[in-house]
Amino acid sequence: MFTKAGASDRLQHNDLHKLANAANKAKLPILLIVSQHHCPFCVRLKEEIIFPMQLSGDYQDSVIMAEILLDSADSIRDLGGKLVHPSQVGAAYNVWVTPTLLFLDHTGREVHRRMLGVNTIEMYSHYLDESLQAALSAVKRGDRSYTPTTKDIQGDAPGYDQIY
Repeated sequence: MFTKAGASDRLQHNDLHKLANAANKAKLPILLIVSQHHCPFCVRLKEEIIFPMQLSGDYQDSVIMAEILLDSADSIRDLGGKLVHPSQVGAAYNVWVTPTLLFLDHTGREVHRRMLGVNTIEMYSHYLDESLQAALSAVKRGDRSYTPTTKDIQGDAPGYDQIY
């Protein structure tokens, strides 16, 4: 199941609560793409990886995809149904770089290690496929054992501790 807000905003969604309900009903993970306007890495990721995945139809029965823009002026409904600014969702997950891909269950719990930024675009599809399979498996099994570590959140970024 993919969300479409329009031709130019294929993934942007303003009601994560509805997505959570759909994910629960279908027993699918949510791939939440956290990005920003004017983020060249986000644009490249979407154009070269995410949109082709979406259009292929190959992932329709294995993941629900949505994007939030941290710098959007519009409020959204979070996974719990509360009206919030998208940056609040990002802050709740300690997102510090865009794009960040979060693999969530219907409750908003991370079920697999997030993907931070874009490093090697040529290998990105492979890593994303592996992560999606792991997330789907965790959701289908009801596995809630994954807990993000500090390294999962920070990645290998030098100076991360100076950001906050």
